Amino acid sequence: MFVRVYNQKIEVKKDSLYLGGMHISNLNQIEGLANIPNLKSLNLFNNQISLIDGLQRFKNLEKLNLYGNQIEEIKGLDALSHLKILFLSSNHISEIKNLQSLTKLENLSLEENKIIRISGLTALTNLRELNLYENSITKIEGLRTLKNLKSLRIGKNPIDPKILNSLGGVNDKGYALHPQNFVKNSR
Repeated sequence: MFVRVYNQKIEVKKDSLYLGGMHISNLNQIEGLANIPNLKSLNLFNNQISLIDGLQRFKNLEKLNLYGNQIEEIKGLDALSHLKILFLSSNHISEIKNLQSLTKLENLSLEENKIIRISGLTALTNLRELNLYENSITKIEGLRTLKNLKSLRIGKNPIDPKILNSLGGVNDKGYALHPQNFVKNSR
């Protein structure tokens, strides 16, 4: 099975589609995308997408990579109830929201955005990995329901180092040394 982007033919391999760095700004630019409703992995990293739209038909999608786009608001993902991996790093997102229907999500990456507050994660109880590196977060909050969290990248945020150290600290790559301490002590 194939899709076309700017008359370039791209093969769908093992239910995965890789369309990184193709100057895509809208999913309508991907001809034939509607013909692969059983897609499991869609990789649209390093494009020019500003609005998450047109994914409702991909109910079997397990991985969505929108790293390095122009997205300002998380929305348009409600129908993706099988999603396990969501990469939204290096966008322009300022608020974590509209994720409550993604209850199977295990890995969420929101690094290098403009997030000021940890919120909107309450329903994501299966989350195992959360990346909030390099945002504008000042408080440890909104993590209390993440009992399965094994990896939390929280470094390069303006959080008081005394608070980080009291929760077990972070390593030189910004990962919490004891993620569950952050969960248990979250407001």
